[in-house]
Amino acid sequence: MLTTFKETKDCIKSDFEIINGKITFRKLMMSLLFEPGFKYIFWMRLTQYFWLNMKSLRFPLFVISRAILKHYAYKFEFDISYRADIGPGFSISHFGYIIIRSATKIGKNCWVRPGLCIGKKSVEDDSEGAVIGDNVQIGVGANIFGNVKIGNNVSIGAHSIVLKDVPSNCVVAGAPAKIIKTRPEE
Repeated sequence: MLTTFKETKDCIKSDFEIINGKITFRKLMMSLLFEPGFKYIFWMRLTQYFWLNMKSLRFPLFVISRAILKHYAYKFEFDISYRADIGPGFSISHFGYIIIRSATKIGKNCWVRPGLCIGKKSVEDDSEGAVIGDNVQIGVGANIFGNVKIGNNVSIGAHSIVLKDVPSNCVVAGAPAKIIKTRPEE
């Protein structure tokens, strides 16, 4: 979680650079104007920072940033909780229907695509959320349900349904997801 402004700034920089390369003021402004995924991530990070550091002065900033985040959530069909613990280098490759619940933990350099749902197995499920490692790519329409742990360097295929833990260095696909390929350890 982002507890200091420096952590927040570094995280936003990392989110930007994974898509656009080295950050410049011009590139940053263009991304905030024209890239829906980065625009949402930027406001999600700021909202998370203000939420975690709600002092009397920052409360109005939290309210404003949350309102902007809600606006973009409706506009781009993202429902990514600002309470989710998402590491630096997070990338949304295209806008449209992405749901990530608040109990989710995601490592660094995660790429997500439209149609993603990371949530509970059922309404009665009050387990911890999914824990997703570093360098994970999640395909279009993938679903990750329950308290599953996904290792590092994993690719989840399009329209896969992940219900069980996934070890590091592999590719999974199917409904339910099964390992279809293992990679050499990096």
